Amino acid sequence: MGKYVLGIHGGHNASACIGDAEGIRFSIQEERLVGEKNYWGFPTNAIQTCLAEVGAEPSDLAGVAYGSQMVLAHYHSRDDVMRSYARQLTPQGKVRQRVLMPVRLATKPDWHQETLDAPLAALGLGSVPRTHWDHHPTHAATAYYGLRTDPDRRYLVLSCDGSGDGVCATVSVMGGGETTEISRTHWANSLGALYSWVTWGYGFVPLEHEYKLMGMAPYASPDAAEKVAAIFRKYLGLTSDGLGFKRKHILRINDLWSTISRDLRGVRFDHVCAGLQLFTEEMLAGWVDAAIRHTGIHHVLAGGGVFMNVKANKRIAELDSVESFQAFPSCGDETLSIGAYYLEAAKRFGGDGIGPLRNYYLGDTISDEDAKAAAEGSEFDSERPDDIATRVAEILAAGGVVARAAGPMEYGARALGNRSILADPSNSDVVRVINQMVKKRDFWMPFAPMMLHERQHEYLVNPKDLESPYMMMTFDTRENFREFIAAVHNADLTCRPQLLTEALNPEMYGILKAFERTTGRGVVLNTSFNLHGYPIVRTADEALKVFRNSGLTHLQVGPYLLSK
Repeated sequence: MGKYVLGIHGGHNASACIGDAEGIRFSIQEERLVGEKNYWGFPTNAIQTCLAEVGAEPSDLAGVAYGSQMVLAHYHSRDDVMRSYARQLTPQGKVRQRVLMPVRLATKPDWHQETLDAPLAALGLGSVPRTHWDHHPTHAATAYYGLRTDPDRRYLVLSCDGSGDGVCATVSVMGGGETTEISRTHWANSLGALYSWVTWGYGFVPLEHEYKLMGMAPYASPDAAEKVAAIFRKYLGLTSDGLGFKRKHILRINDLWSTISRDLRGVRFDHVCAGLQLFTEEMLAGWVDAAIRHTGIHHVLAGGGVFMNVKANKRIAELDSVESFQAFPSCGDETLSIGAYYLEAAKRFGGDGIGPLRNYYLGDTISDEDAKAAAEGSEFDSERPDDIATRVAEILAAGGVVARAAGPMEYGARALGNRSILADPSNSDVVRVINQMVKKRDFWMPFAPMMLHERQHEYLVNPKDLESPYMMMTFDTRENFREFIAAVHNADLTCRPQLLTEALNPEMYGILKAFERTTGRGVVLNTSFNLHGYPIVRTADEALKVFRNSGLTHLQVGPYLLSK
């Protein structure tokens, strides 16, 4: 039997992951290899890269694991996604959505699995055993196997997204020798779908821009938010036991936009965002609290795209009934390949030996040789400082902005220091500067801080000592928030921090410590290193390309520093 398991996801934000009996060895999203953000299609390049990174031949694979029963892996552009929502409002679209889709889900749970045969065969993987895992247990597996700290402990594990394999949410107990699904919610009652329809209805890209509505929400008053939340409460609530979601209308949530939009006609955009966010937080908090009361388990893990809502995660974590809470990092469908690996590896090798995430730097590493070739072959001034951490910190302390591409690449939507743009967050004008340089971010969207784990309580309100290594939750800030105002939400003074330990990323930790020695502050601004609308950079050459085509003035690439 082969030693590796290959996990793949061939839908929205396609990806691949490879690991063995001990844990993940490499994982990458297709978007990073083709240059199209949230690429929807079959992950040909990601699969090839995974195999190449560990030096695996098809014969080295024990199996291929796919993170859904149903397959929708043909290419979709961003425009295709927008058009698909519009089509659902046409007469033909309504028939398809209200009649054909339910029949298909009920009678063909393995719909389109055969479409994977040809592309896998083309990669030489046609004879490798393939398993399809159910979508929501796959999301749950990412949270449990990736975040558990003790295999003997029982965890409450939640999944929630728009839909997958006919389901939009599950409640499970995992660990201590038990895997029991307690509740699942039919896709017709989807909280995630409601949020995505509002995203589309207000001109943004669903499955991608929901965070922009979340970012706008704090700008409206509580009274305005409550009035709009009352509208959404007419359409969706919790089941009588609180363990699932239940619509209050004969039509499914996916069929209700025409009706809901009439209720929202004339309501200000910021009020809609605030009301939707308030409603979402209420629903999730009530659901989690009911699940805790039902199971008596207070350690909560979560996966699925709805838990990308970091403000809702804050609301959950603050529940009196919650002892600990973590959402799997970047827990949208891009992590289905990781969950599929976990489930298949647990089946083949035994689950107790699979290690949790050590970090989330699962992608390509920029070698010193690659960095040297990029630096010395460029038109920019370059140097190799004896102490790159101190040199970068000095530039930041002097008010400069440094793009950093060094070490292994982060997986998912969050930049975690290795493909990041860094700045001094005490300077509020740096937001304008970075946006003019490269980001072109919506004016209401905040940047985020990276701070020394050991100094978090100077800056954050975190009485439960919750972990935040992957920027999956917001926190209230303390009265000294002006020390990092450029990385704080201006309306509610919360922030979405990465709490960095030396073990998680020694090189980036060294920059933070050097910045602390210079300024006395253990926090820097951190945002992803990419051009607006494109994926985060991967290689030294890509970093140099963005540097060349932006207003950035300093670039760390490996041990080298480039300056304009």
